Amino acid sequence: MAEVEIRTIPAHVVYRAEYDVKGVDDFFDPETDRNILYDLQYLMEDENPDVHVPEDGEDYNYFEYPYPENPDGTVHIVYRDMVDVMGKDNADGAYAFEQVPEIEAAVLYHVGRFDSVGDGFARVYDWIEANGYEIAGPGRVSAIHGPWDRENPDEYANECQVPVRKK
Repeated sequence: MAEVEIRTIPAHVVYRAEYDVKGVDDFFDPETDRNILYDLQYLMEDENPDVHVPEDGEDYNYFEYPYPENPDGTVHIVYRDMVDVMGKDNADGAYAFEQVPEIEAAVLYHVGRFDSVGDGFARVYDWIEANGYEIAGPGRVSAIHGPWDRENPDEYANECQVPVRKK
């Protein structure tokens, strides 16, 4: 069983977009292999040819959950994808650039379907409470493996990251 660890996540530049979705699976269409997040990246790159997402393995992107569930059952998600430099925001509001500060985070590597990530966060929150830390910001999910490289959803992998500080 994976353990929770404290990790420093360095400051980074991102482009960000916000969505209200029923779940992370809303970003992927298995019948057409369409990935809404790839479409967003291609738009950003077309509009900002001097801005680059790091190559596979060095890319860092994540979903942040800043609010509780909406009354209609959807969840508000802020998607952030790391880039090498600031660019120009999309004129229609599809994405915007920002500098994200360095954080200390309690991190757990979680394997399983995307809809099971709540189990991973429950372990992280229990660990935070038991080890003298307090939550310092909204939780994040950084997808490592998903429908883009795994056929079996039970093999998906995510990092559950929760910003923390010592009590």
